[in-house]
Amino acid sequence: MELHLKNWYKRFLDELPRTRELKIISPFVNEQVLRKIQSRFDFNNFELITRYKLEDFAINVSNLSGLKFSIENGASIYGIKGLHSKVYLFDKRVAIVTSANLTNGGLENNYECGIFITDETLIQNLHNYFNDLKKIASNKLTIENCESWEKELADIKVPKGKAIALPDFGASEVSFDKTKNYYVKFFGTDKHRVGLDCLVTKEIESALCHYACTFPLKKKPRQVDEGDIIFMACMTKKPRDYAIFGRAIALKYTEGRDEASEQEIKDKPWKAEWPIYLRVKDPVFIDGKMEDGILLLRDLISKFDYDSFSSTRQNFDTSKGNTNPRESLKRKAYVRLTHTSAEWLEQKFNERVSNLGRIDETFIQNLPQTTIDITTWKK
Repeated sequence: MELHLKNWYKRFLDELPRTRELKIISPFVNEQVLRKIQSRFDFNNFELITRYKLEDFAINVSNLSGLKFSIENGASIYGIKGLHSKVYLFDKRVAIVTSANLTNGGLENNYECGIFITDETLIQNLHNYFNDLKKIASNKLTIENCESWEKELADIKVPKGKAIALPDFGASEVSFDKTKNYYVKFFGTDKHRVGLDCLVTKEIESALCHYACTFPLKKKPRQVDEGDIIFMACMTKKPRDYAIFGRAIALKYTEGRDEASEQEIKDKPWKAEWPIYLRVKDPVFIDGKMEDGILLLRDLISKFDYDSFSSTRQNFDTSKGNTNPRESLKRKAYVRLTHTSAEWLEQKFNERVSNLGRIDETFIQNLPQTTIDITTWKK
């Protein structure tokens, strides 16, 4: 074990000719450094875990162009939210754990502190750590991701000396909470299904589901508890399915409070037939079309069958009643998932948001909002 302080870039380069697989964890990267490495190493054998925070790219502490260059040359890149560690793995021979990012400053100019490791057990533990992060990140960065972010950054001007709030497209490990119930709420009717090319933003504007899901008078959502999770699904045609496009936290239905106001019905006449609210908070919507969502029949039910919903799971266990999840959907405004199917859906939904992005908060804030203050409401 050796201590490395400043300018350890030479040691890094010395290890490359003896390395078959290079794995690096670094929040910030620099295109110039990546190009130097690529000139000495086959990027088809290079994996990088970094950050996808657009603010980092906007203020130039990390280079999106460097990530794009690396992908074009065969590298596999993954993004993690909140990443701060810096680890360099040269096969399972040696490893460097350091304060230095994969930048000119980190490798050559700054005062950094790192440890050069040859202990086999420690190196294996670092590989395990790398693989754990990789599992969280799941999908590799694509050229399409880079080009989409480039367009988003093109029109942004960074105020000098000020922070700028931009999205982070990295993945995060979401612990599944089995104390909550998980539901899928359906939007639309059988006569008014949408195509898979329908934009998620269009459905949000139509349903105003950023603050409430609506129900008919005779189907009040009394079953849903405070803090339960609501997945939102739009009824689609070709295929006839339900595209899950959003997720939010439920507020328990309260009699007298959770009804559409006269003004809300005037603004959206269809609410006269669907006046009951299940209010929600902290919504997350996939930034794309319905085809980018998870299809309930094709994706979830085909995988879990009777274990898709709590009702069909219970009927299967007791050998009583309907166990066909497709039949159980008829004339339902919403359905409760099993924890097994909900955990899978949670993971898939987070992957879609990580890859495609989420609807910007500015769009949500510019939509009509609820007409009452639920924090001060009293009967």
